[in-house]
Amino acid sequence: MTPSKINFVDMFAMQLVFLLSTSIIFGTPSVVPDSWLVGIIAFFPACLFIVVYGAMLSSQKDMGLYQLLEKAWGKIIGKAFVLVYATYFLYIASRNIRDMVELVMSTLLRMTPVPLITTLFVLIVAYATLGGIQAIARFASLVLCIVLIMLLTIGILLLFSSSLILEQMLPFLSKGIGPVVLSAFQHSIWFPYGEIVVFLVFHKEIGGAKGFRRLTLYAFLSACLILSVSDLIQIWTLGIEEKKYSSFALLDAARLINIANIITRMDAIIALIIMFGTLLKCAVFLFACTEGLMHIFKGKTGKYNFPLALLAGAFSILVTRNSAEHLTEGLTYVIYTLHIPLQLIVPLLTLLLLRIRYRKGEAT
Repeated sequence: MTPSKINFVDMFAMQLVFLLSTSIIFGTPSVVPDSWLVGIIAFFPACLFIVVYGAMLSSQKDMGLYQLLEKAWGKIIGKAFVLVYATYFLYIASRNIRDMVELVMSTLLRMTPVPLITTLFVLIVAYATLGGIQAIARFASLVLCIVLIMLLTIGILLLFSSSLILEQMLPFLSKGIGPVVLSAFQHSIWFPYGEIVVFLVFHKEIGGAKGFRRLTLYAFLSACLILSVSDLIQIWTLGIEEKKYSSFALLDAARLINIANIITRMDAIIALIIMFGTLLKCAVFLFACTEGLMHIFKGKTGKYNFPLALLAGAFSILVTRNSAEHLTEGLTYVIYTLHIPLQLIVPLLTLLLLRIRYRKGEAT
């Protein structure tokens, strides 16, 4: 399939849904009382990703992540890094699948076996990737409209249910600004903003370095605003302490909607909407993984989609024993062992090598 540039609206929708999907399930990590402020502060250092990734794309024309790694590090080491990134994308997809399964098991299908839910979901994800990144982007526009309408509806219904109590966000900065800034650097920068590294694989579809910078900046701004408002709604509804110990705070907030005993149980509808967002995010990661394997081992388009999807499903079940272990692993070990090296350190070193070895298009 010959790649073609995706229009601005579809690509923006795909990036925004990608940033919101699993982030809006769990919200900002509630390690500090003012969690809604963490996302706003995290936005500014997260812009470093736009600078670094944009510089990588502009350093070598018509090259994406995998080609840049091979160009900078050489054929053998470069392909090893390609395999590392492909595995990383598959692992993050498996974690997102686990997030979705935990959500479904707690809200919709409590008695359904986990392997059955996981298998059905990964088969749908694999099928979604067969149409390529263009089909995923078109699907994202529909999902984004639904997500935004639902969030707006939830806010209005909570207001009419008299469930929004603004005083619950007080005291403001009770522990000072230090813990908020520390939380932003420890968690929110890497998830979800740093995961945007996967879009370097689709350099041609997003219009190169210039298109990537513009799209990603708008997506970061929009995601920062929406996630902060979502956190505020959760705090106004549940309170700081209850939100802190809630696994799915947005769903718990939606359960409080009750208008004349007619409009109730909105949490199930929200869970369905979030499932679509998670499906799209998993499809992006899975498609990027298949592109990496095709770069190394070659093969026909669609050859690796279903086997890799089933492998991601198996990882999602085996990676952790329970939801508490899953969350702990995601907020500690994954950040320091995978996110920071592969989202920042390796791209910085790759950019440095490209600048040293290739100046004005000539090898030095």
